[in-house]
Amino acid sequence: MVPRNLLKTLVFEAHDDLPPFSLKLGNDTAAVCNSSTPGTAGFIHSDDGNDSEMFFWLFESNNDPATDPVILWMSGGPGASSTTYGGLVELGPCRIAPEGGYTTENPFGWNANASVLFVDQPVSVGFSRGRAIPKGLAEASGLMHQFLRQFFVAFPQLSTQDFYIVGESYGGSWVPALGAAIAKSQAEAEKPDYFVNKQSHLAHNQANGLARTSNINLKGVMIGNGLIRRSVQNSGGFETACSGPDSLFNSSTCLEWAPRAMRCEQHLNVCETEGWTSEMCRKTEKLCRPISSALGVDDDVPFRGVSYEVLNLWEQIGDLWKSSDNYVNYLLEANYRVLIYVGDKDWFCNAASMRRLVNEGLVWHGHPFFRFRELIPWYNGPKPAGRWKSYEPLTYAEVVDAGHLAPFDKPEETLILINSWIQGSLPAR
Repeated sequence: MVPRNLLKTLVFEAHDDLPPFSLKLGNDTAAVCNSSTPGTAGFIHSDDGNDSEMFFWLFESNNDPATDPVILWMSGGPGASSTTYGGLVELGPCRIAPEGGYTTENPFGWNANASVLFVDQPVSVGFSRGRAIPKGLAEASGLMHQFLRQFFVAFPQLSTQDFYIVGESYGGSWVPALGAAIAKSQAEAEKPDYFVNKQSHLAHNQANGLARTSNINLKGVMIGNGLIRRSVQNSGGFETACSGPDSLFNSSTCLEWAPRAMRCEQHLNVCETEGWTSEMCRKTEKLCRPISSALGVDDDVPFRGVSYEVLNLWEQIGDLWKSSDNYVNYLLEANYRVLIYVGDKDWFCNAASMRRLVNEGLVWHGHPFFRFRELIPWYNGPKPAGRWKSYEPLTYAEVVDAGHLAPFDKPEETLILINSWIQGSLPAR
């Protein structure tokens, strides 16, 4: 039954190796997002055995939606709602007012020069739902790839645009894993037919979330304050707290902590290789502990800003500790553009650890050259906004005075950063 608050429902038959699906659109997102571009919200429901219903919110570019790129934003967690944190808190065209109850226009929304897509994923996050939560990052990435292919079938006018995947925090895993899945499908699509055993190829792709044909024009990925490799990044907390002009603790405290920091790094390596189920890591567990209607959501659909079901499942199977640098390396080797940016006041995914990651933790053909590039300043007008360096497809950038949610802390600077990088360079003075 189509809810009374939906404008329309469109049904799509099976397409290539996609299951049949339907598109249900909401009717009045302007009642939620007070901006010049309120956007299009709705659900894509897949007849895929899991009865998946994925909620999305699309904001077209304010510049030229017919030619401007499309950006997919993925919030972290795992299990955080992208439509809420990305769309209504950080980088959408409107933001929830500080006193709550209504939204105000965001003058630095990322849809200034790109169409921006927010999706609550995986199922059980935000308004998205299904019979079962995907079992880990690989399965979730395959289902998200399926959603994107369905989305571009439903919105064919956007399918030829350059496409970028962006995310923050656990987005350091979401983004490169999804990017690699799409990149592999694009490579498959470019193979001549005589290289493909059709029957075995189809079975392999269905098992791995790949597609023989791809309608996704992926150009690159951006990872902001991303969790990519815990064993490298968590150890950066000591450097952030105890070195440089902004150190947080005095020298005597830091001298006391130094040997503990080294032991911590050794333990983190064990957790990364053996997973959270190892005895050492388990011991630490106890220590670490009318809008819906406008968007086209049925009254009986609950909203989860953060799905602890997803977070707990990822923890149980060990995916919280799995590194995603292999996906980043794959994209770099395939010459997809990669931007890794970080707020220099972030404690969790801190700049010290991100510098260590890009200089030592990523292994790709340009690594020796990238490693020895010097960081140079980039600017917002005459004012220094951060530092950056680049070699071939990889760019690393820091944002001055931004924390873990850089687009929230420094909205103007992050918009300049993203627009400039897409166009090919960062602004000099």
